Amino acid sequence: MAHEAVGVVVPAAGRGERLGGRTAKAFVPLAGRPLVCHTLAAFQRLPQVSSVVLVVRAGDRARMQQLVRRERFTKVRAIVAGGPSRAVSVARGVAALPAQARWVLVHDAARPCVTSRLITAVIQHAKRHGAVACGLRSPVTVKAVDEQDQVRLTLDREGLWLIQTPQAFRRDWFADALTRVNGTLEGFPDDVAVLEWAGFPVRMVPGDPLNIKVTTPEDLLLAEAILRNRHSA
Repeated sequence: MAHEAVGVVVPAAGRGERLGGRTAKAFVPLAGRPLVCHTLAAFQRLPQVSSVVLVVRAGDRARMQQLVRRERFTKVRAIVAGGPSRAVSVARGVAALPAQARWVLVHDAARPCVTSRLITAVIQHAKRHGAVACGLRSPVTVKAVDEQDQVRLTLDREGLWLIQTPQAFRRDWFADALTRVNGTLEGFPDDVAVLEWAGFPVRMVPGDPLNIKVTTPEDLLLAEAILRNRHSA
């Protein structure tokens, strides 16, 4: 199965409101390029990846098409409009992948510091186990609270992970899971959660502390430092 094609779905519909500007997050300048370019470049250079589908807000499709053409991201096969939830958006992205993509990898556009090493490791583990997510073991105690911020439960951090992307899985498992969900895709917090709900086993694999998600202006500064340091090394 090592030779089977891997298709990538990149959700890129973030509004970027917490970054303080009016520009959609994918187009925010980062280390001399729009943020999404760093993410797409990581997949463009990987031979294991055969195709990429971008999922964006409907109003951003034309702008994204121009960017993809200008930057010559030749592995981008489609740019589709997202839906009312992340799970719906990812499902639309998976449906737009070429039929030969037997494996699906989902990665947030907002994680532009992802490395080839991490992507390759996630793909390898997925092909061994069927479905994986990467993340970091929780270094702190986590408490569950109610609407009044009253502590209701203290969780044992020993078994807790902070989830990242990429996440990867067999495409036929995902199709089966969608059938079992029967169109109700609201409320799933991440991509492999759909598989978990349908009863498919999902493995955790180590992520990367520098694989940060850009959400705030401080995240943007940190991502800039990571990328510039990496390119100057």
